[in-house]
Amino acid sequence: MITTLYKEPASFAHEFSNINLLWASLFIEELVRNGISDFCIAPGSRSTPLTLAADQHTEAHTHVHFDERGLGFLALGLSLFSHKPVVIITTSGTAVANLYPAVIEAKLSAIPLIILSADRPVELIDCGANQAIDQYRIFSHYPVFFAQIPSATTHIKPNYLLTTINQGLQQQRQTPAAIHFNIAFSEPLYPQTATLNYQGYLQSLKQWLIDKQPFSQYFQNKDSFQAASNTQLRDKKVLVIAGRVTGINQAQAIAEFAALNNYPLLADLQSALTGNANNLHYYDLLLVNKQFTENLQQADIIVQFGGKLISKRLSQFIEGFAGEYLLVDPGNTRIDPAHSLRKRFVCSATQWIKSLQNKIPDIDKHWSQVLQQQNNYITKQIISPFLDNNLISEISVISALDKLLPADNPVFIGNSMPVRLSDMFFRQNAALPFSNRGASGIDGLLATASGIAKSCASITTLLIGDTSFLHDLNSLALLKQLQGPFVIIVFNNDGGAIFNLLPVPTQQKQDYYQLPHGLTFADSCRQFSIDYYQPESLDQFVGDYQKSLQNRLSLIEICVKNDQTYNHLEYIKEQIKYATF
Repeated sequence: MITTLYKEPASFAHEFSNINLLWASLFIEELVRNGISDFCIAPGSRSTPLTLAADQHTEAHTHVHFDERGLGFLALGLSLFSHKPVVIITTSGTAVANLYPAVIEAKLSAIPLIILSADRPVELIDCGANQAIDQYRIFSHYPVFFAQIPSATTHIKPNYLLTTINQGLQQQRQTPAAIHFNIAFSEPLYPQTATLNYQGYLQSLKQWLIDKQPFSQYFQNKDSFQAASNTQLRDKKVLVIAGRVTGINQAQAIAEFAALNNYPLLADLQSALTGNANNLHYYDLLLVNKQFTENLQQADIIVQFGGKLISKRLSQFIEGFAGEYLLVDPGNTRIDPAHSLRKRFVCSATQWIKSLQNKIPDIDKHWSQVLQQQNNYITKQIISPFLDNNLISEISVISALDKLLPADNPVFIGNSMPVRLSDMFFRQNAALPFSNRGASGIDGLLATASGIAKSCASITTLLIGDTSFLHDLNSLALLKQLQGPFVIIVFNNDGGAIFNLLPVPTQQKQDYYQLPHGLTFADSCRQFSIDYYQPESLDQFVGDYQKSLQNRLSLIEICVKNDQTYNHLEYIKEQIKYATF
């Protein structure tokens, strides 16, 4: 027997018997806000929070059937006629497996189904617990999106659920088929008489609770342009962030957009805009200063182009930002580690900016000028005096390299300390920056740089740490295939100096994290016929690098104490933290 139930409209509540019921209600609410109205439900205990949430939602039309296999095909029929996604809710165990035929049909017929399968919590899987099977990706490749949702807890922001739902729906819009959310529910599953007030927990959803729109909205192609045109930038303080963008024309368009409208620009190293005059070059360091941060927080809107930001402090700033946050990026990858993104424009920077032509009036320059003055102040009063000596250090070498790198030639910057320091201290770089910031691993960096060098006839510079270099030492064999010049700069701080910046246990730091090796790389260079330099002063480094630009293969090894960079950064941050502008 199949039953269909209809209800009357109401608003989202703050009080629930338990966190499971709250999470389930968030799930159903966000699906409804995305225009989904049909919910097909099979009976079961573990799925109780989802069933009750769907039943209690006034805009959810529920369809009930005792057999999951038939329920799946019922959902297919509903979707076929309505041309809208349909939700299927099941309990755990073989109940989920019975949906497989419908999931296959959905894939082959391009029918959008949304499966919400209840699951046992992780501690009850593969231990003999009742009705507990492995439901992780149970439908193999047939769904176009899968998310394993952990057991509900107030330690995870509710934003995570909403952004995950919207990412799945976005994938489904591009490729209609089933999407699968496997949701672990710990007990209690049922409502109790007493309720808890979750208003504080829901504080990060304050605007969502008011506006009745999906938390994350995706716009692409024509929708992107129309939505961009409707974005209210008039009389607003707009902060522009340039992340990883592809192509010089995209970077130039972002720079011109910011300059034309007097918007402050925060340019990530990967944007190739660190040398732009409008960029607040030292924003990462300035974010330790309360006065600067408060000025930056005056922004009404953040427009970010591209993703994968290097600066942790900037990412934390975005996470705590109270205004509107927009992301413009042509890819389909989710770029929202803070789960705070409200609008995602799936288009290029040039497309988005073009759609705004003649729509933004002139605004008061004062806010942007104040931020630039603060950036200039620490440049003159703190950074420049620190660098005004001949001491060789990782920071001074990067600052010198910033001026020495050949314009429009590739520089590959290794992960860990090199990329972070370069992001902090590059301020006039005109080279083409590359890095492996997808997974941010320290392996294969020399080989990747070799691939870049093989693809162009330019001078290629590689900036890499000693541990990363050891990981990929055998890739020196690839260099004999290069025409050159190829310059390797190794920061040798005798192990993982980055762990000085992290709160690792002091007693175990050296033996389990930093792993000092006591090696230098002169012999490796002899083995592979690479010119070797080990400068002892900054002037020597400058001379060695300039000579290397004339050679085919060169390696410059910068040997410093393990704690030198940590001490220098702490000194600089302390000066900036207490600076008054």
